[in-house]
Amino acid sequence: MEKLEKMIKEGLNKGSLDFKKTPSCPSELELGKYLDKSASVSQKERIERHLADCGYCLDLLVTAKEALKDFPKKPNVLQALKQQKWFILSMLSLGMSFFIKRYFFQFLTLSLIFGLKWALSAEGSRNLVMIFRGLGRKDTADSEKEKIFARK
Repeated sequence: MEKLEKMIKEGLNKGSLDFKKTPSCPSELELGKYLDKSASVSQKERIERHLADCGYCLDLLVTAKEALKDFPKKPNVLQALKQQKWFILSMLSLGMSFFIKRYFFQFLTLSLIFGLKWALSAEGSRNLVMIFRGLGRKDTADSEKEKIFARK
């Protein structure tokens, strides 16, 4: 990548970058493989040489890289389990209530508590709470509130 940056700087200093697509431009698939670092060494070198002189492909590559930066990464299994810990504990305690009959009501109560914790800690619940708090502010007119909840 350092080599690519050096080539781009040289192209910018020369002022020779062309911002129009040419027939020699690599396809979007090839640029995607380059960005994903799955391109072969020869493809990588060919694309880097091309990017040094082609502003169109360079702009396309930079835009794609910026878009990927905003795209959330897929969490691994451990992170996904950690996010759902209250749900897992709720289901586990519910199952335990049927297997250990002596403590049926205790495990059922525990399952209910974990279930509520899971429901209240979810992203959707937080958003709903913020929406209703916003609707309940004193600075909004009562007529506006009535319009929101009026039947149509």
